[in-house]
Amino acid sequence: MIARSKMTARGPFGILDIGSSKLACLIAQRSSADNIMLLGQAMHAAEGVRQGEIIDMKKFSTAVGKTVSAAERNADTTISTIHIVSPGGNPAVTKHVQAIDIHNQVISRRDIQRLMHFDSQQNLPAGHIQIQSQPGLYHLDDQKHIENPLGMCGRTLSLEHSRLSVSQTSYANFAQAVQQCHLELGSIHHSAIMAGHACLTDDDRELGTLLIDFGGGTTSVAIFAQGQPRFAGTIRMGGVNVTRDIAKMLSISISEAERLKAIDGSVLPAMASAEHFERLRFPSQGDNFVLSNIVSAEDNLTLPGGQVIQRQFLSDIIRTRCEEILEAVDQLLQTNGLGLARAYNLA
Repeated sequence: MIARSKMTARGPFGILDIGSSKLACLIAQRSSADNIMLLGQAMHAAEGVRQGEIIDMKKFSTAVGKTVSAAERNADTTISTIHIVSPGGNPAVTKHVQAIDIHNQVISRRDIQRLMHFDSQQNLPAGHIQIQSQPGLYHLDDQKHIENPLGMCGRTLSLEHSRLSVSQTSYANFAQAVQQCHLELGSIHHSAIMAGHACLTDDDRELGTLLIDFGGGTTSVAIFAQGQPRFAGTIRMGGVNVTRDIAKMLSISISEAERLKAIDGSVLPAMASAEHFERLRFPSQGDNFVLSNIVSAEDNLTLPGGQVIQRQFLSDIIRTRCEEILEAVDQLLQTNGLGLARAYNLA
C-alpha cells in the first residue's frame, strides 16, 4: 500500500511495532540496489498503551524513547523518522472510484496521472484520517480488470482505490508521542495488513485470504482479495486474556500463568491415541498453543504451588478463550456485511 508519508529517503529509518505487552523497534536503510538492510533492533516492555491505544502519554513516550534508543545503539546510528505498526486506531478500509471522461480519445499518461490524484480525504468514516491508499485495476466503460489502459480508447476511464484510515484521535496521539521523543512520524500501518504483506504470497492476496493476527491484548483481522486489502479490524482480546483466565481458574499469579501457557499450553483436545495425533500432521516442534507431543486425558501437570491437575484442564481453559476470540472475529465480519462465507468470496 502507498503510505501517507514517503519512505524514499536513503538515510536510516525506524519501524516501531506497538504491542500490548512489548514494543519492538527495527532500524533499516535502503541499499544502493534499493533493497532493505536491517541495521539494528531492540525490544522493551510496553507501558502506557493498552489494546493498541495510548492510555498514558508520559509512560508511552518514555517507553518509545527507550526502545528507539536501544535500537540506535545496536545499529550504531541515529534516526530522525519512525514508522508505526499498530492494531489500534479503529481501522477501516473503504473503496473510492475516481472516473474521468476520455471522449473516445487515446488514453495518455496524463490521463492516468489525473486518475491517480484525487482528494484522499473524501468519503472517509467520520473522524478518520487516511493513512494508506492502494490503486487497483482500471475500468474502461463496461470493460473491467484492465491492468494498463495506456493507448486504449473509450469514453470513461475509472480507477478503484482501497484506502485504509484510522481514528484522527489515535493518529494525533501517536504523532505527539513520537514528537516528544524528538522524532518525525513517517507513516502508520495496521498490524494485520502488514502481516498480510509479510506472510502472504501474491496468489494468496489475489485469490482471497482472511488473516487473523493473534497479539497480546488484541487480535487483528485483515481480508485480502484481488491483490488489495478489503477489510481491516481489531478485536480487543488476545493472549493476555488467556493468561488471566489461567491465573483465575488455577489460582496462580499472572507470571506463573504466562509461563504455564507458553510451556505447557495447548488448544488441542485429548487424543485417544498416538495414531490420532499423527493424522493431524503438526510439526515436530511448535508454539502458539500447539504441542509437539500427545495430549491425553491421563497427562498431569504440577502447578507452582504443588497442586496437580490434568493437562487437559489447562487446554480447555485456553481453547475456550480462543474460541471466544474467533467468535468475536466472526461477529466483526458479520457486522460489516462479510461473515466467514462472504469473506472468502470477495474475489
